[in-house]
Amino acid sequence: MTTSDHIERFAPPGPNDVHIGPNVIEIPLGKILLVRKDGDYCAVKFTEFWTGKTKEDVYARYESYYQDDKTGDFSNKNAQFKKDRLSFPKPRGIGRLAFSFGKKNIRCGPIKLFWSGKGTVYFHSDGQAQSDYGIELSPTIWSDISEVNIFDPRIKWYKYDEERQRVNIPIEHLWKDKAE
Repeated sequence: MTTSDHIERFAPPGPNDVHIGPNVIEIPLGKILLVRKDGDYCAVKFTEFWTGKTKEDVYARYESYYQDDKTGDFSNKNAQFKKDRLSFPKPRGIGRLAFSFGKKNIRCGPIKLFWSGKGTVYFHSDGQAQSDYGIELSPTIWSDISEVNIFDPRIKWYKYDEERQRVNIPIEHLWKDKAE
């Protein structure tokens, strides 16, 4: 059975699914998403998701690891580690005058990525148009930063691609068709 037998198209991702879309990747809680831009590497892991007073008020905690020496080795002493909280509260106001304030950018060294709930990460930062900014994302099955090897042949890097179809892949099938 191949990974394509397990891919679900055009449905919301389940809690253990990776969602890959034209402008976004959603990763399950506790799994590591790799980020690459101009030879710099970053890793993001969401550690908690929750809702506020309403189900439209969404929050998350994440960890990020940034490496700018082009090695991608997050165990080096020069790797930058960050823990932070994200918030996307329900818009307040009326009609076009409604605004949602919050902390919507994941920070990983100088790299900023827009977040909109759960493990949803875009190929751009808040306030940027949906376009190709040279950001590449790679969902992984790893949960611990010590497992990360950015040169692992199972890693598949995704760029912003308006033509890509949306797919959901169960995390346990993410690398099934690649050599393990």
